[in-house]
Amino acid sequence: MIRRTTKAMAVIVLAILAAVSCKEDETSASYPSLNGYVKFNLERYIAQNTTVTMEAEGAVHPEGGEIKYSWSITPSEDDSSDDDDEEDQTNILEYSFGDKLDTYTVTCAASASGYSSISATRYTTVVAGGVDGNGSIKGVDLTGCQTYTDTRDGKEYYYTTIGGLYWFVHNLAYKTDEGSAPFYNAEVMADVFGRYYSYEAAETACPDGWRLPTAEEWDNAFKDAKSGDLMADITFNDENEMWEFWPDVKITNSTKFNAIPAGFANLMDGTFTDAYDRAVFWISNDSQDGNVEYRYIVDDRAEIFSQSGDRQSFGASVRCVR
Repeated sequence: MIRRTTKAMAVIVLAILAAVSCKEDETSASYPSLNGYVKFNLERYIAQNTTVTMEAEGAVHPEGGEIKYSWSITPSEDDSSDDDDEEDQTNILEYSFGDKLDTYTVTCAASASGYSSISATRYTTVVAGGVDGNGSIKGVDLTGCQTYTDTRDGKEYYYTTIGGLYWFVHNLAYKTDEGSAPFYNAEVMADVFGRYYSYEAAETACPDGWRLPTAEEWDNAFKDAKSGDLMADITFNDENEMWEFWPDVKITNSTKFNAIPAGFANLMDGTFTDAYDRAVFWISNDSQDGNVEYRYIVDDRAEIFSQSGDRQSFGASVRCVR
């Protein structure tokens, strides 16, 4: 009796497994995909409390049928008024990003009955300017600093004394007529990392009464310094320190220079390189050659380096002195 019951149970189990297997085969059947691909524009960096309109396009129904769209944004803004039900969503989404300094993931999916959905994902980071501890950049040492307001655009700069000169303790952000760009060409980043200048633009970019430091002035100010003496424990959007820890570099910021690892730019092709790895600064040059001298520091080396870059295409940061 026990053997017969066991055999019957085995038959039932096999029947259940077969049914489940059939159901999985049915549900996992592949559907043809919609044609094209979803795309929408979203700035890489945006200011706090910005409302963005995103319009998806590119998805094509093979039979000309209806395409439905759904959007997701993470992390979500709890107080956003744009959390529409999926049934009400279209290919256009207007979304209000709040004041939280964070990186957001935005995904738009296009779907249609009987077809596999297709989607696209973009990222944007909400930022705020300033180095006083209320913006994206935190950790700048402003102890004993004075302030100067650039009358050309109203931007305020902190400065301190280094080597007998007054030095800006953060990067110049003035927009020149040509020869300068903000990080990833996002204007909102000009007040975060400063702008990247060609040497020709840097020569006249400083406010009236301020200028680029000469090689001699730079070397005098930092003659006994290591790279870590120019670095501060700076964070971006409350994430990890921008300067990565390396055993050979001791970050002290003893000079109060507050170097930000903004990297450098190629102003001809609009590319940006070595952010979070190095800080690069123009110095005044007498050279009339195509390449001119600059100073830089990197996260894993204790030395302060000298190199040269093209006077028109190479983009570096500017610290003004007087």
